[in-house]
Amino acid sequence: WLGYFIGRSVKIQHLDIWHFLEDDEGRQQIDAFFDGLARSQSIRRISCKQLGDYGSIALLRALGNLSQLEGLSYSGTDFTRNRNGCSALGTLLESGVCKLKKLHFYSNNIGDDGVASLASGLRSIGPSLKTLGLGDNFIGNEGLLALVTALESCTSLEELDLSNNDFSLATAGLRSLSDWLQSNQMEKWLGFESCGINDEGLQALSGGTARYCKSLQLAGNNSITALGLRYLSTSLQSVSCHLENLYLGRMNIGDDGAEVLARGLIGNKSLRCLHLRDDDEDIAITRAGWSAFSAVLCDTSTVNNTYLSNHTVQELWYDWDDHGGEDEDIDPPRDIDEDIVLYLQLNKEYPQYAARC
Repeated sequence: WLGYFIGRSVKIQHLDIWHFLEDDEGRQQIDAFFDGLARSQSIRRISCKQLGDYGSIALLRALGNLSQLEGLSYSGTDFTRNRNGCSALGTLLESGVCKLKKLHFYSNNIGDDGVASLASGLRSIGPSLKTLGLGDNFIGNEGLLALVTALESCTSLEELDLSNNDFSLATAGLRSLSDWLQSNQMEKWLGFESCGINDEGLQALSGGTARYCKSLQLAGNNSITALGLRYLSTSLQSVSCHLENLYLGRMNIGDDGAEVLARGLIGNKSLRCLHLRDDDEDIAITRAGWSAFSAVLCDTSTVNNTYLSNHTVQELWYDWDDHGGEDEDIDPPRDIDEDIVLYLQLNKEYPQYAARC
């Protein structure tokens, strides 16, 4: 009856589907539910989790009738056991029935082969696609290369999340993605959280991301050292840098990394939030490292240098309260100079003026 109700409703626009039993009785209910869903003319977004093999097939069959669908979120199915699932979704997208604006495909273990199977479908919906999430899918270098070829048609893409994949040996794929960014100039958010990116990978990635993204998530890539951060710092100093938010939490930045990042802020006019820490984690920056930021935020050696100091950056650690979260404010890190807190506050409250040192 629920599928029948959904199919008849003209008001339901967003549907969440979680977990089905796959015994004989469960399969009958699955078929009835998705037969009803396939008749809907109002649903715009569907979120699915842990549907299993049979439920996944039934869902894809129903999606072939939902031409009005704009968003699909699908997670929690192990596609290492059902390789046909990615191919079926790719074929569905390639058919042109669904012109998705958002596709989130998380934690499905699709691997490199799964990305290749999805590629043709992604090319088909590329002009309409604005958000693509493929996090936690065991994607490596070959999958990343296959994805970049599909992204050539994604001319409206604003957000790309590839977090929790394994790009430790994906220098070629990261370089290809950086090249794609330079030709497409994606405007908003790029996520590489906990991807095992190392110094060489960051070198390949940093040029395109700093120049053509507004937000870059690199938290949790703890193989990156001060050497890799130098490449990112150089990109931050470029006059063509458009990056506004840079997330580097859960990385052992240390004093050397802090000094490198501080140099990147010299002359930078775009970066507002440099998130070096999440919650109360220890990022191993001592007073010596924080002093490098103090000098960049307010260089008092001459009046002119004070004027030319960085008056753009407003945050050096993540404050959940300022970003709509419910947690309490995060205290400034240990060993940080109180002057830095003051300079950041001045940049936030009076961005049109030079800091009053």
